[in-house]
Amino acid sequence: MSLLDVHELTSGHGDVPAVHDVSLRVEAGEMVALLGANGAGKTTILHTVAGLLPTMSGQVSLDGTTISGLASHKISRLGLSLLPQDRGIFFQLTVAENLRLHQRSDASVQVDDIVRYFPALANLMSRKAGLLSGGEQQMLALGCRIIAGPRLLLIDEMSLGLAPIIFKRMLPVLSQISSEKQIGVLLVEQHVHLALKASDRAYVLNRGRITFDGAAHELAARPEFLESSYLGGSAG
Repeated sequence: MSLLDVHELTSGHGDVPAVHDVSLRVEAGEMVALLGANGAGKTTILHTVAGLLPTMSGQVSLDGTTISGLASHKISRLGLSLLPQDRGIFFQLTVAENLRLHQRSDASVQVDDIVRYFPALANLMSRKAGLLSGGEQQMLALGCRIIAGPRLLLIDEMSLGLAPIIFKRMLPVLSQISSEKQIGVLLVEQHVHLALKASDRAYVLNRGRITFDGAAHELAARPEFLESSYLGGSAG
């Protein structure tokens, strides 16, 4: 039984499906890349798994518990956390206040753990999040999710607004966190080769359907397939 099990999922906005019969899985402590062209349906999958969009058909399970149809706050309580493109931090609060706001009283992760992963935050605890650089904000956003003690982390375009070198430095840290804390990670990312280098497995989504399911290194060795997938069009 996988930590996340998505079985023949169809979902979208309103009555129009954007993804069709998608099946994928994520294991505990595993990082999985979900790749595809803009509009292929990647964010739709993340939002459906997180309970922000309804499931039209199929089933989504978290550690054996069916979460299809549950409200997003109930899914969150079961251990799923979504890091959206807008980072989801409170700009008017300080770094320390953001972390305290997300920290669960029974979570094993402490502020010291977050600083160990992201040392740059150590001297920024009293600074408002809105005054941080883009890279520092993304470190804080990740820290806020990790300190909540999730079992599954969904990440939508972590590199958005970041210099490639900053994103490149953050990916190994994310992989380390996933392994050490046994958190499953489903990563939607446009920096394909960097994502594949850090991930264990990968899926490619083209026009709302899965066209590749396998080891990340196998996909990295197929540049022609990747190129055709990213030139392949959109679904929503």
